[in-house]
Amino acid sequence: MNKIDNFIKKLSEEIVSEETTNLYIGNSVESKIRRENLRLYLNKMFEIKPTNLLLGEAPGYKGCGITGIAFTSERVLTENEFYKDQGFECINKHPKLESEISATIVWNELQNYSNKPLIWNIFPFHPHTTTDKRANRTPNKAELEIGTRYLIELLDIYPIDKIIALGRKPESKIKDLGYNHVYVRHPANGGKNKFVSGIKVELK
Repeated sequence: MNKIDNFIKKLSEEIVSEETTNLYIGNSVESKIRRENLRLYLNKMFEIKPTNLLLGEAPGYKGCGITGIAFTSERVLTENEFYKDQGFECINKHPKLESEISATIVWNELQNYSNKPLIWNIFPFHPHTTTDKRANRTPNKAELEIGTRYLIELLDIYPIDKIIALGRKPESKIKDLGYNHVYVRHPANGGKNKFVSGIKVELK
């Protein structure tokens, strides 16, 4: 088993709280699709050998929560040239594919650059409330500690020189770990323009 397969296996075995969904656990069709999507993505990025890591906070229920890939919705999987016709699968079918604003903004911008960054979340599972899984919650301190373990393991696989933290939560953990990093505004909640200008500086 190579490092990427081992990484995904560990993800799929993580036991999480009632207020969190492990997207990769179990033998459901959905979990298998997410694991395979992530495997395809991580292997493609391994060939690219990215030197930048774009680090978000946690999977959103309309994006990574469905596809298994950070900042990637089903619309992005089927429409963006980076993913299109390369074996990635959607859980929903046309015309019911999910779209996520943050994923759309991120990939509309990344398609302008040849030096694609690796994309990950500081907490790789979907935090929500106990009553509503179609909601997003900020990961707590204990969850960030769990996510940090996976981040460190991921950084052992790829030749990352710089982490671009999208938001203050991931930035706070990177500061603690001492990695070379910069802060860029998260694209959600009116942050699109600052995100785009920040990425232009960091990926130029």
